[in-house]
Amino acid sequence: MENEISLGLLLNLKTILIYLILILFLIDLAKADSYNKIARIIKILLFPLLIIFNIHYKKINVGLLFAALLVNGITFSLITPFDIVTVVNLAIFETSIILIGILKFIVIAGVVLSWIYAFGANFYNSLTSLIQELYENTVSIFRNVIPPAGGFDLSPLIAFFVFQLAERMLYVFMGQYFS
Repeated sequence: MENEISLGLLLNLKTILIYLILILFLIDLAKADSYNKIARIIKILLFPLLIIFNIHYKKINVGLLFAALLVNGITFSLITPFDIVTVVNLAIFETSIILIGILKFIVIAGVVLSWIYAFGANFYNSLTSLIQELYENTVSIFRNVIPPAGGFDLSPLIAFFVFQLAERMLYVFMGQYFS
């Protein structure tokens, strides 16, 4: 009983760490405001990882992705009896699914914030500005493909559908891998 509780606590801490690493990866990828309070807090919390995993490739900090994969891989190797190839595949699937989940949340939160701002509410703070920056950088990719037509922007809807499709495909691939 005590081992199950400690294992559950460690898995929850691992999940929080993975989310923080991937959010910091998205902040760096979007080149969001580095003076944002939330971005600075995440950088302070993950400073030891930032020192070790400071690997840049074409101005993208792939070291953070590698850190997330490594944390997931170590966790899966400790709690599952699979071989190393299966553990690596599990880590890649899990990290990708978490990253897509964060992107879906950013799209939904950005749309809700734009609706709130459209009705005249003004609660500008560090979290909303960070969400807006990440939202604009995420949706701008889809805005280049499908421009707004007649004042109606379909890019958040298309982005959410693409992320949903990618997540579903990952679950299908993971199911095929383990069957």
